[in-house]
Amino acid sequence: MNRLMGFLFVLVSAGSIVSAEEGKVFLLGNSLTWDTVPAKLDGDVQWHVDCGKSLPYIVDNPSDPCVKSSTLWPKALQEKQYDVISIQVHYGSTLKEDVASVLKLIENQPNARVVIHTGWARSIERSAEWSNGSNASSVTMKHHRGYFDALLTNLRSSRPEQEFSRSYAMDLLQVVATDIQSGESRIGSVNELYRDAIHMNVVTGRYLMHNAMRDALGQQRSASGFEKLKPQIKSYLDSVLDRGLNQEKTSSGN
Repeated sequence: MNRLMGFLFVLVSAGSIVSAEEGKVFLLGNSLTWDTVPAKLDGDVQWHVDCGKSLPYIVDNPSDPCVKSSTLWPKALQEKQYDVISIQVHYGSTLKEDVASVLKLIENQPNARVVIHTGWARSIERSAEWSNGSNASSVTMKHHRGYFDALLTNLRSSRPEQEFSRSYAMDLLQVVATDIQSGESRIGSVNELYRDAIHMNVVTGRYLMHNAMRDALGQQRSASGFEKLKPQIKSYLDSVLDRGLNQEKTSSGN
């Protein structure tokens, strides 16, 4: 299926097929999940977002998330079957803890496709995290390929009947950084996409991450709510998304 066209289909428990635009979606994470603008995603979408927290913390402390429009994950995942579940990992956890946390969250969701949302590193640490760990696995959570490769390998081994993939949010920032180095970017610095030490700004940064999540979920790209984005910058960010998606298709099943 061509994910750019949004024709990804998922099987639901009743045996019927629904499009990603019409399906049931649940997102769990912290403010880096909120920066993907869940409310603007397609379909029947709920979320549980707690600011600045690691995945094990959110799993163990579900009662008072910072985003008050959240549907608490125990209620959501026990009472409703979702087609796609996005789960974000973050600083402060280990690989073993993240594997256990994801497995606990999906224990009652056997038919859901699970997307691990990578989030992204703090701006000052982004380049070092990417370069120091992109070819090696890690015990402690960092935003590099090795960590997510190891996480997905463990999850697939534990639940071979379930589909796991990841978003490429962190990778897109590296695409921009590479373009800047080669003089091919319309953005002067990766830091221009941030609004503070770690969060995306509300126009260019969130446009990029919102559509990174859309691509990961199998939804069509959208500029709704981003009308202030300059056409030439939108065109450039769309090219970044295209290249990130191509990277996903050609990477080793991750």
